[in-house]
Amino acid sequence: MGQQIEDGTGTKRRMKVTEGSRACTDSISRSQLEFACLTGNGYNMSTGSITLTTAAESAVGYFQYTGDEIAIVKEIIVILGDSTSGTGAGTIKILKNPTAGTIVSGAVNIDVASNRDFSSAKTVNGNLYKGATGSTLTDGSTFAISSRTNFSLPISFDAAPLVLRKGNAIGITYTPPTGNTSQNIIVAGTIYIET
Repeated sequence: MGQQIEDGTGTKRRMKVTEGSRACTDSISRSQLEFACLTGNGYNMSTGSITLTTAAESAVGYFQYTGDEIAIVKEIIVILGDSTSGTGAGTIKILKNPTAGTIVSGAVNIDVASNRDFSSAKTVNGNLYKGATGSTLTDGSTFAISSRTNFSLPISFDAAPLVLRKGNAIGITYTPPTGNTSQNIIVAGTIYIET
């Protein structure tokens, strides 16, 4: 005979069962990102400001995940300043699994890789690089493309859930508008580790 659930109301050690035979429970529901942050596994990333001085395509951001658990990219944000002398649209491209190019071979660490739990000393496992005018990514496949003529609003790629396993990488390139001689760009992202 199976075990029976009996009403243990008031004991604080047993479950309450209603007259309609319903078990009473209490739970707290959190998003995966909230849970990751509470356990020190949520991160903010930012390249910092990069000034592009031509209208040619430049690799501006690179993240290769090297951890053993799954990393989830929640969001990628691109913030653009006004272009000097540029006309028309600027084009952002997100690449899937790039591995080569001068942004990798001439690695410069991004400005910010910060844990969202201000008491945690955990750091994200990965190679996080920022580019400059003329930096390249020479392989990988296109994952997403967007273009803008109005640079006053951030461009948000709601990536979740974009899944990175060990060795997977994301690359971001930007092509400023035709005639550009100076335009600032910042690439930022939110990443959490699935535990």
